[in-house]
Parts: sequence; C-alpha cells; structure tokens
Amino acid sequence: MNKKVMIGVGAVVLAVIIAVTAILAVSCNDNPGPNPGPNPGSKTDALVVMSEELNGLFSPFYATSGSDMEVVGMTQISMMTTKYDPTKDTAVLAWGDEEAVVVKDYESKYNANNDTTTFTYVLKNGIKFSDGHPITMEDVLFNMYVYLDPAYAGSTTMYSTDIVGLQEYRLQRASSNDEEESLLNTQASGRAFNRINELITLWKNTDETPSDGSYEVDEATMRDAIAAKSKFADGYKKAIAKTADWAEVDWNAQLLADYNETLRLFKEELGNDYKAAKDSYTEEPYKSWEQFKDPVFCFMYTEGFVEVEWAKKIGANGRQTDDKSKIEKLTPLYSTTVVKDQASAINYVYQTKVSQNLDQILSYWGTASTLRTEYTAKAKDVILHESLTGDELPYPRVEGIVSVGHNTEETSIRVNGTDYAVARNYNNDGTVANANEYAVLQITINGVDPKAKWNFSFTVAPQHYYAENRTVDIAHNNFGVAWADFDFHKSEIQSVRNVKVPMGGGPYVATSSSNKDNPEGNEFYSNNVVYYKANPNFVLGEPNIKKLRYQVVSSNNALSQLESGAVHFVTPQFTKENQQQIESQKGNGIRSKATWQLGYGYVGINAGKVPNIYLRRAIMAAMNIELALNYYSTGTAKAIHWPMSTVSWAYPKNADGTPNTNNGHDYTQYPKVGDAAANKAAAIAKVQELMSIAGVSAGSGDLKMKFTIAGSNLTEHPTYTVFKNAADILNECGWDVEVVPDTQALTKLSTGALTVWAAAWGSTIDPDMYQVYHKDSTATSVKAWGY
Repeated sequence: MNKKVMIGVGAVVLAVIIAVTAILAVSCNDNPGPNPGPNPGSKTDALVVMSEELNGLFSPFYATSGSDMEVVGMTQISMMTTKYDPTKDTAVLAWGDEEAVVVKDYESKYNANNDTTTFTYVLKNGIKFSDGHPITMEDVLFNMYVYLDPAYAGSTTMYSTDIVGLQEYRLQRASSNDEEESLLNTQASGRAFNRINELITLWKNTDETPSDGSYEVDEATMRDAIAAKSKFADGYKKAIAKTADWAEVDWNAQLLADYNETLRLFKEELGNDYKAAKDSYTEEPYKSWEQFKDPVFCFMYTEGFVEVEWAKKIGANGRQTDDKSKIEKLTPLYSTTVVKDQASAINYVYQTKVSQNLDQILSYWGTASTLRTEYTAKAKDVILHESLTGDELPYPRVEGIVSVGHNTEETSIRVNGTDYAVARNYNNDGTVANANEYAVLQITINGVDPKAKWNFSFTVAPQHYYAENRTVDIAHNNFGVAWADFDFHKSEIQSVRNVKVPMGGGPYVATSSSNKDNPEGNEFYSNNVVYYKANPNFVLGEPNIKKLRYQVVSSNNALSQLESGAVHFVTPQFTKENQQQIESQKGNGIRSKATWQLGYGYVGINAGKVPNIYLRRAIMAAMNIELALNYYSTGTAKAIHWPMSTVSWAYPKNADGTPNTNNGHDYTQYPKVGDAAANKAAAIAKVQELMSIAGVSAGSGDLKMKFTIAGSNLTEHPTYTVFKNAADILNECGWDVEVVPDTQALTKLSTGALTVWAAAWGSTIDPDMYQVYHKDSTATSVKAWGY
C-alpha cells in the first residue's frame, strides 16, 4: 500500500518537478483494536486499510485516480507481475506457477531479419475468476482489443506500442504513418466542437436582445427552442451519424438529449463542488470570518456569488494592489433566505448558471471537458465507419497479435528452453480441451521497445462480465469487442454495474457490509468504506484474511485514526511531525516501514486556460520549489527535472549510475542570486519582464486565476508555502492569484477544469510518459494540460 506523497512543481512543457521518493506505511501490529464499519468498532473480523479520497469509478478499463485503481486492483489478476531482483537492484517482470498471474511462461526475441520483436506468453490452465468462470485466451484477447480499440478513451495506452498491423486495424485501411491517426483525432475533435457549438448557438439566438453581451434563457424556454428548431448545421450532424443515416435521425430529440446530458453533468459537478467547498476554507484569510464555517456560504463563495473586498497594499510596480492575505469585507450576492441549505444552494447556482452562462458551462467547466471526450469518441466512430464500404472489416484483427492455436498451424512451441504442446482444440467455455496442452499468445512489434513488455502485463478482466452480451470466436476474429463503437464502450463496458462493482481473478471479491455475493454499487462502496471478502478461487489459494475494507481517511489525521483503532494500516505523509508521533507510539504496538517509491509530486499549468507561454513562464519564475522540501524529514525528498521518480529504471542516469538531476534544458525557474530577499526581488523582476514580453499589463483579466491544492487543508500540504510565496510575488506584480484547497481536485483534473494545481502522480513500474503528457494520448489525464 503506497502513499503518493504530494509535493512539487511542474508545468505543461516547462516542467520543474519535485519528487518525494519516500513512502511511509504504518500498521498496528500488537494491538489492532476494534475494526470499523460504518460505525467504527462494530466489527472485529476484518482488516481495515486507509484509502485516499475515492471518485467511485471502479472500472479496470476506465478508472483514473490512483485510489480508485487500487480499489479495482484488489479484485484483478494480471498477465504478469513485478518483483524485486536484488542482483539487479530493481524490479523485474515475474511469471510462473508460483506467481499470482495468468502467464505460466514468457520470453521475448528480437528478429534482426525484419527488425521486429516477438513476445511469447504461455497461459496457465485451470485458473478462474472469482465467480468460478475460467480465465482463458478469450479473456486475454478481449482485454487487448478493448485497449486497442480507437473508441477507447481510458488511461491505458497500449495503443502507443508499435504492434505490427495495429494502425491498419485501428483505421481499417492501409496505414503508412502515425500522422493519419493524429489527423483522425483532429477531425474528431473538430466535430465534437461543432456538436457543442450547436447548443451554444441556439441558446444565444433564443435571447434575441441580449444586453451588454449577456444572455438569459431559462430551461423551459431552451427546451421550447430545441423542439421548434427546424434546421441543424451539417457540422452537428457529422458529429453524430454517417451522412447516409441522417434521414433516420430525429435531430430535435438528439439535441434535447445533448441538452439533458449537459444539465445532468453540470448538476453532478455542482454536487462535487459543494462537497469540496465545505471543507476548503479552514485557514487564513478565511478562518477569521464566521461565514466560512457555513458550508453553504463556502459553496456560494466558490461559485462566485460572494463579493470580496480585499485589503490593499502597494505592489512592486508602485501601484496599489489587492492583499490576498487579508479580507476586508464579504458581501453575499444572493438571498440568504432563499439559499439556506445544500439543496437550495446547488439549485440556485444551477438555475442561474444554466440560464445565464450555458456557453461557459459548455466551454470551460468540467462538464464541457466530459462532453468533449464523449463527443470526440463518438465522432471517431462516425468518421471511421464512413470509410467502410461493407459490413466486413478489411482488417478484422491486428496482424501482430496471434493466438497460436487459433491462428497458426504450430503444434509445439519452445519457450525458455521448455517445449509446450500448443492447444488447437477448445471447449465451449474457452478452456483448453486436451490435458497438457496450452494456449499460447504471441505479440510482435516493430523494432525494439523497452517498455512494451510492461504494456503487455495488463490486467485480465472477465469478458463475460464486462461485455456479457457479446460472444467470442477467436478463429473467426470475434473478440467480444465492437470495433470503433462508442455506444459499446459507453453502454456496455461502462455500464452502471461495471463501473461501480469490479470483478476479476484477484485475491478479493466485492461484497457489502452484510457480506453479500452480488452487491449493488452503493453497497460495495458505502459511507466512505469499500467492502471485500476473500476470493475462494484465487490462483494461489483463498487469502488467510477473509474480510478486507478500505476506509477513506484524511492523511492529516491518519495516525490519530490508527491510534484510536478505527483503521489498522495507514500511509500518512512522511512529515517531521508524523515521524516524531510514530516514534512516540511504538510502545503502543505501532509499527512503520519507510521505503522509496515511484510517484512524484508536481505543479501543473493548464495551457488551455493560460495560453500565453510567457505568462506560464512568469508563474514558474515565481515558484520557489525548495520551500516544499522543508515539509519533509531531511533526505526523504529531492528535486528532479524529469517527471518520474529517481528510483525508476527509466530515469536518466549519469555515467556512475547516479540519477541525473539536471536535464540540460534552459527553462524558466525561480532565480537564485543571493539571500531570500535578493531572490524574491529577482523573481519579481523576471515576472515583470515576462509580462512585458507577453504584452499583458498589471490588472489584466488574464492574470486572475486560482492555484488549487488537492485536499481539504492548505497549510498541511507541502506545496502550500510554494504557492503562497508565488501568489505574493505575482500579486505584487498586478496579478490576481488566490490559493485554494479542493477535495475534488483530482476529479477536476480529469476534466481539465483547473488552471494551476499541486498534486502527485503515482507511476507504475513503467513510467508511461505518453499516457500522461503526449498530445495524442486519449487518456483522461492528458485533459489536465489543455492542449
């Protein structure tokens, strides 16, 4: 259980990042105490482990946050795993009968004759998912074809691997280069914009006499306008259906569905905002004001319905500017008799924004990003199917992915010096028909790719659960996946059950507080507790710990929860205070373990919200990342210049094997010219210089933004001092920067809703830079950067 400790700095292309490479796991060994359920202390037969905040998207295909992935991971089994190799002092791939994996034997070979590398996997026989269904080649290929499908928009980027024939399969035409897929992404994104713009245009046109450039169209009026609309732009139609099918589409009904989906997502987003706001204003300058003890007021403040009068000070340019460290006056811009509880507050903001700011909801809010993702995937579906001339796919499978027993004539194969009989006959349930024969998978890529083996160590989720209405027939190129079909991913892979209750071949099974076999989503994760029970069909035998629970616990009070017996295992921040507290509790049965980890902390800047590169550089010039290191015990954090942990195999090394902490690039960073005062003065001068180059003057609306810290507490975050110092510098230069906490920050990151933020990234053994940063990655994490 690894805690991704959060500190650091980084921004789009101009990245300066701090990696915290130490993790701290603490358990209660001698006196585990009572075991919590919804009422702590009510159960004594389960192990309870601390979890970070959960988004509740528990899908092996579409989970995005590290905590959600961890919840899913307890129910899953992978092709291969990793283990520490002391002879190499690093993690290596592991497989075989003694490991909890699908693969019995594995090897890779490079062929110099055609410059390809082939990975061969011998699958185990007799292993099962938790519900007793066998794990077979059908499940393995189903998972691969989900990940490789052009309509897939999850975080796994197996499609970035140059598998032989992959581009032909994804585009269904002979492909000569990667630019064709990039063009597809661009075209699909354009059509998604047109689809969104159809609603914006209608909304604006419905208010025929806007005053001062503002609009107001209430929900009922908008619905009437949609029903009465008689002409729809071709750009809108092309985003939804092939030209040949236009006559079959009820465009009014489709536009109404788009509007309803927008309102549903927006209402959900406001609900998340409320949860975040009620715990966000506990520090100065808010703490001194009684209003911020009211969650309704906090929410209305967050949504811009409170007018703030800040204290004044003289900035570095000699002009009077706001002092964001002191509030002089707060004025609600709403009726406190109407807005008095959560429901009325959310409804007030909802009605106001939907009527007056629908264009902003569809352009800048997290709702807009979610819609763009869906509409882009749907547009890809339309574009790709427009080019097909018949019902059959010209390229029905990926050439480089071969089930040896189904696709070739081989009857035996040698792997690592052992000869295996290749299964050629299979039972109806996909299992090997003859004893002592094995299903064998081969994947061939072009050239050599050191990270391909990690991409192919994917989780094997059950096809019969995640696509239960589909059949698999490998010999006839049917893998249980509808090619480039947005609706397949949306309604089947991401059905309500499939994203709320995970299932697989892992050590544990989803259950409920009453130990149900088939829990509903609101039973598996209820009242901040996730419920598991041991999997009797686990490949290494049923776990000894029969019941397991994940309890959402704030890292700020993790040790207090451990000491009280509310949880048995926590991963707190590795701060000086926590280290001292652990030492003082050792006599009470508290035990701890510290080790290096693969995650890193960073600060990100959304280029979509700060499009001027010189303003992004100005923000970086104000960030003194050294301040974050003071949060941790000496030697437990270090600065890095690539976005990955220094303990990763991929981190660049010097000739002597030590991490190279300087990447040689001339990027903007906080100046170090002397003492603290001199450094600050130099930073102010650099910010003003970059503002001049950007052509932006003090007081410009382009300089108003929030620096968001992921979590509920400002001062208890390592990057707070970095942000506070940077905000002071920028505000002295005529900016309008406010530092705020947000418990929903990670959710908002996946929709691209934040401007500047501090968070952390928990890497796997393969630090997938394509997934996180590449403009053509379809992973939701890329939306954070606003490309």
